[in-house]
Amino acid sequence: MKTGFDNTFSNDKDIDNSKLNILSLLTVFMENSVSNAAIYTKHSNRTIITSKDISLSLKREVFEFLNSDDLEIRAKEILDEYIEEFNNEEEDEEDEEDDEIDEKKMNDNYSTEETEEFVESTCNCDICIQMNKYNNIWKDWKPTNKIEEILYNGIVKIDNDFNLN
Repeated sequence: MKTGFDNTFSNDKDIDNSKLNILSLLTVFMENSVSNAAIYTKHSNRTIITSKDISLSLKREVFEFLNSDDLEIRAKEILDEYIEEFNNEEEDEEDEEDDEIDEKKMNDNYSTEETEEFVESTCNCDICIQMNKYNNIWKDWKPTNKIEEILYNGIVKIDNDFNLN
């Protein structure tokens, strides 16, 4: 009798679909983090997103990610984009040289050095309040499940690598 649950993957397509679903959720997580870091930076009257802004926004996202109203919709949109991209992979090999040239031009136009000192936002919008709040409780917070633990360890590593403690 089959239950519909199986501990083994029946084929590579199932594995690929699972990986694409995880990738799409991580993409939404990172997009939200970058967007919130940009808002926080602007509300701090700064123009350059610092590694500290990214750290704060990642911490916020750990707590708020699953509360997003459009999480499923956005993840599905990104999943569809990835599937389309993988289906067109053969065509993309020809475009790789053009992409490398475009990337070099883009890198020439942007500076990656932080030239602006981090200033904490005193804005009273929800995003800034949450980012400050979650940063303050981060040191004493303990993950309650495996996903939170993975995210927590990753953010702690980032903070350590960039001396953000």
